Amino acid sequence: MTTRSLFTGGCAAVLLTVAPGCLVLKAQHDDLAAKVAKLEGETSDRSTKLDQEIEEAEKRLAELQEKLVEAEKLLRGSQAGLGARMDDVETQVAELRGAAEQAEYVASATNLALQELRGDVDNRVATLEGKLNEATSIPEGKSELWEEAERQLKKKEFKQARRLFRTYVSRYPGDARLAEAMFKVGLTFYGERDYKSALGEFYRIIQELPDSPVIPDALYYSGLGFAKLGQCKNAIAYFNAVMAPKSNASEQHRKQAQSQIALLEKDKGELCFDKEDASAGAAGKQAVDKATTTTTATPRKGRS
Repeated sequence: MTTRSLFTGGCAAVLLTVAPGCLVLKAQHDDLAAKVAKLEGETSDRSTKLDQEIEEAEKRLAELQEKLVEAEKLLRGSQAGLGARMDDVETQVAELRGAAEQAEYVASATNLALQELRGDVDNRVATLEGKLNEATSIPEGKSELWEEAERQLKKKEFKQARRLFRTYVSRYPGDARLAEAMFKVGLTFYGERDYKSALGEFYRIIQELPDSPVIPDALYYSGLGFAKLGQCKNAIAYFNAVMAPKSNASEQHRKQAQSQIALLEKDKGELCFDKEDASAGAAGKQAVDKATTTTTATPRKGRS
Protein backbone atom coordinates (compact mmCIF):
# COMPACT_ATOMS: atom_id res chain seq x y z
CA MET A 1 0.00 0.00 0.00
CA THR A 2 1.47 3.43 -0.93
CA THR A 3 1.80 6.45 1.35
CA ARG A 4 -0.93 8.35 -0.55
CA SER A 5 -3.31 5.45 -0.09
CA LEU A 6 -2.61 5.33 3.60
CA PHE A 7 -3.27 9.08 3.93
CA THR A 8 -6.59 8.88 2.19
CA GLY A 9 -7.76 5.84 4.08
CA GLY A 10 -6.69 7.37 7.35
CA CYS A 11 -8.76 10.42 6.82
CA ALA A 12 -11.79 8.19 6.45
CA ALA A 13 -10.98 5.88 9.35
CA VAL A 14 -9.38 8.06 12.05
CA LEU A 15 -10.90 11.51 11.70
CA LEU A 16 -9.80 12.95 15.02
CA THR A 17 -6.14 11.76 15.28
CA VAL A 18 -4.69 11.36 11.84
CA ALA A 19 -6.27 14.06 9.58
CA PRO A 20 -7.28 17.40 11.10
CA GLY A 21 -8.38 18.55 7.59
CA CYS A 22 -11.28 16.15 7.82
CA LEU A 23 -12.75 18.29 10.65
CA VAL A 24 -13.24 21.14 8.18
CA LEU A 25 -15.11 18.88 5.79
CA LYS A 26 -17.32 17.62 8.62
CA ALA A 27 -18.27 21.12 9.66
CA GLN A 28 -19.13 22.06 6.12
CA HIS A 29 -21.18 18.91 5.79
CA ASP A 30 -23.15 19.69 8.93
CA ASP A 31 -23.77 23.25 7.83
CA LEU A 32 -24.92 22.06 4.45
CA ALA A 33 -27.18 19.45 6.06
CA ALA A 34 -28.70 22.12 8.29
CA LYS A 35 -29.43 24.33 5.32
CA VAL A 36 -30.96 21.40 3.47
CA ALA A 37 -33.13 20.58 6.47
CA LYS A 38 -34.23 24.21 6.76
CA LEU A 39 -35.00 24.32 3.02
CA GLU A 40 -36.95 21.08 3.27
CA GLY A 41 -38.93 22.52 6.17
CA GLU A 42 -39.72 25.68 4.24
CA THR A 43 -40.65 23.60 1.20
CA SER A 44 -42.91 21.40 3.33
CA ASP A 45 -44.63 24.49 4.80
CA ARG A 46 -45.13 26.01 1.36
CA SER A 47 -46.35 22.66 -0.01
CA THR A 48 -48.87 22.45 2.83
CA LYS A 49 -50.02 26.01 2.16
CA LEU A 50 -50.31 25.30 -1.59
CA ASP A 51 -52.32 22.14 -0.85
CA GLN A 52 -54.70 24.22 1.28
CA GLU A 53 -55.02 26.86 -1.44
CA ILE A 54 -55.66 24.17 -4.07
CA GLU A 55 -58.29 22.56 -1.85
CA GLU A 56 -60.02 25.90 -1.33
CA ALA A 57 -59.87 26.62 -5.08
CA GLU A 58 -61.39 23.21 -5.86
CA LYS A 59 -64.22 23.88 -3.39
CA ARG A 60 -64.84 27.29 -4.98
CA LEU A 61 -64.81 25.72 -8.45
CA ALA A 62 -67.31 23.07 -7.35
CA GLU A 63 -69.61 25.78 -5.97
CA LEU A 64 -69.37 27.77 -9.20
CA GLN A 65 -70.09 24.67 -11.30
CA GLU A 66 -73.16 23.90 -9.15
CA LYS A 67 -74.43 27.47 -9.58
CA LEU A 68 -73.80 27.24 -13.34
CA VAL A 69 -75.88 24.03 -13.57
CA GLU A 70 -78.71 25.72 -11.64
CA ALA A 71 -78.50 28.78 -13.89
CA GLU A 72 -78.68 26.59 -17.01
CA LYS A 73 -81.72 24.78 -15.62
CA LEU A 74 -83.44 28.11 -14.93
CA LEU A 75 -82.56 29.35 -18.40
CA ARG A 76 -83.93 26.22 -20.09
CA GLY A 77 -87.07 26.45 -17.97
CA SER A 78 -87.53 30.10 -18.90
CA GLN A 79 -87.02 29.36 -22.58
CA ALA A 80 -89.51 26.47 -22.46
CA GLY A 81 -92.06 28.65 -20.67
CA LEU A 82 -91.54 31.48 -23.14
CA GLY A 83 -91.95 29.07 -26.07
CA ALA A 84 -95.17 27.70 -24.61
CA ARG A 85 -96.52 31.20 -24.06
CA MET A 86 -95.63 32.16 -27.63
CA ASP A 87 -97.44 29.05 -28.90
CA ASP A 88 -100.51 30.05 -26.87
CA VAL A 89 -100.37 33.58 -28.27
CA GLU A 90 -100.07 32.29 -31.86
CA THR A 91 -103.01 29.92 -31.30
CA GLN A 92 -105.15 32.73 -29.87
CA VAL A 93 -104.22 35.03 -32.75
CA ALA A 94 -105.16 32.33 -35.28
CA GLU A 95 -108.50 31.74 -33.53
CA LEU A 96 -109.24 35.46 -33.42
CA ARG A 97 -108.34 35.79 -37.08
CA GLY A 98 -110.64 32.94 -38.00
CA ALA A 99 -113.48 34.42 -35.96
CA ALA A 100 -112.91 37.81 -37.57
CA GLU A 101 -113.00 36.33 -41.06
CA GLN A 102 -116.19 34.42 -40.35
CA ALA A 103 -117.75 37.53 -38.82
CA GLU A 104 -116.87 39.47 -41.95
CA TYR A 105 -118.64 36.95 -44.17
CA VAL A 106 -121.71 36.81 -41.94
CA ALA A 107 -121.80 40.60 -41.75
CA SER A 108 -121.61 40.84 -45.53
CA ALA A 109 -124.52 38.46 -45.95
CA THR A 110 -126.52 40.16 -43.19
CA ASN A 111 -125.93 43.60 -44.64
CA LEU A 112 -127.16 42.52 -48.04
CA ALA A 113 -130.13 40.83 -46.42
CA LEU A 114 -131.00 44.10 -44.72
CA GLN A 115 -130.66 46.03 -47.95
CA GLU A 116 -132.84 43.53 -49.76
CA LEU A 117 -135.41 43.62 -46.96
CA ARG A 118 -135.62 47.37 -47.29
CA GLY A 119 -135.99 46.97 -51.01
CA ASP A 120 -138.72 44.43 -50.47
CA VAL A 121 -140.55 46.82 -48.12
CA ASP A 122 -140.32 49.54 -50.73
CA ASN A 123 -141.75 47.17 -53.32
CA ARG A 124 -144.59 46.21 -51.00
CA VAL A 125 -145.41 49.88 -50.55
CA ALA A 126 -145.42 50.21 -54.30
CA THR A 127 -147.80 47.25 -54.43
CA LEU A 128 -150.19 49.01 -52.11
CA GLU A 129 -150.09 51.84 -54.57
CA GLY A 130 -151.14 49.47 -57.27
CA LYS A 131 -147.75 48.89 -58.90
CA LEU A 132 -147.33 45.14 -58.77
CA ASN A 133 -144.04 43.71 -59.98
CA GLU A 134 -142.24 40.40 -59.98
CA ALA A 135 -140.26 41.19 -56.85
CA THR A 136 -143.40 41.33 -54.70
CA SER A 137 -145.37 38.61 -56.45
CA ILE A 138 -144.81 35.96 -53.81
CA PRO A 139 -147.00 32.82 -53.80
CA GLU A 140 -149.02 32.23 -50.66
CA GLY A 141 -148.92 28.43 -50.65
CA LYS A 142 -145.91 26.61 -49.18
CA SER A 143 -145.37 24.26 -52.13
CA GLU A 144 -146.02 27.02 -54.66
CA LEU A 145 -143.51 29.28 -52.90
CA TRP A 146 -140.80 26.60 -53.01
CA GLU A 147 -141.48 25.73 -56.64
CA GLU A 148 -141.36 29.39 -57.69
CA ALA A 149 -138.10 29.92 -55.81
CA GLU A 150 -136.58 26.87 -57.54
CA ARG A 151 -137.82 28.10 -60.92
CA GLN A 152 -136.23 31.50 -60.42
CA LEU A 153 -132.96 29.86 -59.33
CA LYS A 154 -132.85 27.69 -62.45
CA LYS A 155 -133.46 30.79 -64.58
CA LYS A 156 -130.48 32.39 -62.76
CA GLU A 157 -132.76 35.14 -61.52
CA PHE A 158 -130.67 35.09 -58.37
CA LYS A 159 -132.05 38.13 -56.61
CA GLN A 160 -135.66 37.07 -57.03
CA ALA A 161 -134.86 33.48 -56.08
CA ARG A 162 -133.08 34.72 -52.96
CA ARG A 163 -136.12 36.77 -51.91
CA LEU A 164 -138.38 33.79 -52.32
CA PHE A 165 -136.10 31.44 -50.37
CA ARG A 166 -135.72 34.06 -47.61
CA THR A 167 -139.52 34.33 -47.49
CA TYR A 168 -139.70 30.56 -47.10
CA VAL A 169 -137.20 30.67 -44.22
CA SER A 170 -139.11 33.44 -42.43
CA ARG A 171 -142.53 31.81 -42.94
CA TYR A 172 -141.55 28.26 -42.01
CA PRO A 173 -138.67 28.43 -39.45
CA GLY A 174 -139.24 24.88 -38.21
CA ASP A 175 -139.65 23.28 -41.64
CA ALA A 176 -137.62 20.24 -42.68
CA ARG A 177 -136.39 22.19 -45.72
CA LEU A 178 -135.14 25.13 -43.65
CA ALA A 179 -131.43 24.30 -44.02
CA GLU A 180 -131.85 23.63 -47.74
CA ALA A 181 -133.58 26.99 -48.21
CA MET A 182 -130.72 28.71 -46.38
CA PHE A 183 -128.21 26.83 -48.51
CA LYS A 184 -129.93 27.97 -51.69
CA VAL A 185 -129.81 31.54 -50.49
CA GLY A 186 -126.05 31.00 -50.34
CA LEU A 187 -126.12 29.54 -53.84
CA THR A 188 -127.74 32.72 -55.19
CA PHE A 189 -124.82 34.75 -53.82
CA TYR A 190 -122.39 32.21 -55.25
CA GLY A 191 -124.10 32.51 -58.64
CA GLU A 192 -123.63 36.29 -58.46
CA ARG A 193 -119.93 35.76 -57.60
CA ASP A 194 -120.43 37.38 -54.24
CA TYR A 195 -118.38 34.68 -52.57
CA LYS A 196 -118.00 36.39 -49.19
CA SER A 197 -121.76 36.65 -48.73
CA ALA A 198 -122.16 33.06 -49.89
CA LEU A 199 -119.57 31.92 -47.33
CA GLY A 200 -121.48 33.81 -44.66
CA GLU A 201 -124.67 31.88 -45.47
CA PHE A 202 -122.91 28.51 -45.58
CA TYR A 203 -121.14 29.24 -42.30
CA ARG A 204 -124.48 30.01 -40.60
CA ILE A 205 -125.80 26.60 -41.65
CA ILE A 206 -122.68 24.82 -40.32
CA GLN A 207 -122.93 26.65 -36.98
CA GLU A 208 -126.70 26.63 -36.49
CA LEU A 209 -127.79 23.38 -38.18
CA PRO A 210 -124.76 21.03 -37.96
CA ASP A 211 -126.95 17.90 -38.23
CA SER A 212 -128.59 18.98 -41.48
CA PRO A 213 -128.25 16.81 -44.61
CA VAL A 214 -127.01 19.86 -46.53
CA ILE A 215 -123.83 20.14 -44.44
CA PRO A 216 -121.70 18.30 -47.06
CA ASP A 217 -123.04 20.76 -49.68
CA ALA A 218 -122.25 23.73 -47.40
CA LEU A 219 -118.74 22.41 -46.76
CA TYR A 220 -118.06 21.73 -50.42
CA TYR A 221 -119.34 25.08 -51.66
CA SER A 222 -117.46 26.84 -48.85
CA GLY A 223 -114.31 25.22 -50.22
CA LEU A 224 -115.19 26.47 -53.71
CA GLY A 225 -115.92 29.96 -52.37
CA PHE A 226 -112.58 30.22 -50.56
CA ALA A 227 -110.78 28.92 -53.66
CA LYS A 228 -112.47 31.64 -55.73
CA LEU A 229 -111.13 34.19 -53.24
CA GLY A 230 -107.60 32.78 -53.52
CA GLN A 231 -107.67 31.52 -49.91
CA CYS A 232 -106.56 28.01 -50.71
CA LYS A 233 -105.61 26.94 -47.17
CA ASN A 234 -109.17 27.62 -46.02
CA ALA A 235 -110.50 25.93 -49.15
CA ILE A 236 -108.42 22.79 -48.58
CA ALA A 237 -109.56 22.66 -44.95
CA TYR A 238 -113.21 22.57 -46.08
CA PHE A 239 -112.53 19.99 -48.81
CA ASN A 240 -110.74 17.81 -46.25
CA ALA A 241 -113.82 18.11 -44.04
CA VAL A 242 -115.96 16.81 -46.90
CA MET A 243 -113.67 13.77 -47.10
CA ALA A 244 -113.67 13.15 -43.33
CA PRO A 245 -115.56 10.00 -42.20
CA LYS A 246 -117.94 12.00 -39.97
CA SER A 247 -119.03 14.30 -42.76
CA ASN A 248 -121.36 11.63 -44.24
CA ALA A 249 -120.70 13.10 -47.67
CA SER A 250 -121.59 11.06 -50.73
CA GLU A 251 -118.90 9.32 -52.75
CA GLN A 252 -119.37 11.86 -55.51
CA HIS A 253 -118.79 14.68 -53.05
CA ARG A 254 -115.61 13.01 -51.78
CA LYS A 255 -114.21 12.53 -55.26
CA GLN A 256 -114.96 16.13 -56.20
CA ALA A 257 -113.32 17.39 -53.00
CA GLN A 258 -110.25 15.24 -53.60
CA SER A 259 -110.00 16.55 -57.15
CA GLN A 260 -110.22 20.15 -55.91
CA ILE A 261 -107.48 19.56 -53.33
CA ALA A 262 -105.16 18.11 -55.97
CA LEU A 263 -105.80 21.11 -58.21
CA LEU A 264 -105.08 23.66 -55.46
CA GLU A 265 -101.95 21.87 -54.23
CA LYS A 266 -100.46 21.99 -57.72
CA ASP A 267 -101.16 25.70 -58.07
CA LYS A 268 -98.08 27.89 -58.63
CA GLY A 269 -99.69 31.12 -57.50
CA GLU A 270 -102.25 31.65 -60.24
CA LEU A 271 -105.15 30.68 -57.98
CA CYS A 272 -103.80 30.80 -54.45
CA PHE A 273 -102.75 34.04 -52.80
CA ASP A 274 -102.10 32.72 -49.29
CA LYS A 275 -99.35 30.13 -49.67
CA GLU A 276 -96.75 32.41 -48.08
CA ASP A 277 -99.08 33.37 -45.21
CA ALA A 278 -98.18 31.12 -42.27
CA SER A 279 -101.29 32.06 -40.29
CA ALA A 280 -103.77 31.59 -43.15
CA GLY A 281 -106.43 28.88 -42.89
CA ALA A 282 -107.75 29.78 -39.44
CA ALA A 283 -111.29 30.43 -40.67
CA GLY A 284 -111.47 27.06 -42.38
CA LYS A 285 -110.14 25.20 -39.35
CA GLN A 286 -112.57 26.89 -36.99
CA ALA A 287 -115.66 26.00 -39.01
CA VAL A 288 -114.41 22.54 -39.97
CA ASP A 289 -113.77 21.58 -36.35
CA LYS A 290 -117.43 22.34 -35.66
CA ALA A 291 -118.71 20.44 -38.69
CA THR A 292 -116.55 17.32 -38.35
CA THR A 293 -117.40 16.80 -34.68
CA THR A 294 -121.18 17.17 -34.91
CA THR A 295 -122.31 16.09 -38.38
CA THR A 296 -124.23 12.81 -38.41
CA ALA A 297 -126.96 13.54 -40.97
CA THR A 298 -127.91 11.45 -43.95
CA PRO A 299 -125.74 12.32 -46.98
CA ARG A 300 -127.25 14.06 -49.99
CA LYS A 301 -126.49 13.54 -53.61
CA GLY A 302 -123.19 15.20 -54.60
CA ARG A 303 -123.01 18.41 -56.60
CA SER A 304 -120.54 19.61 -59.16
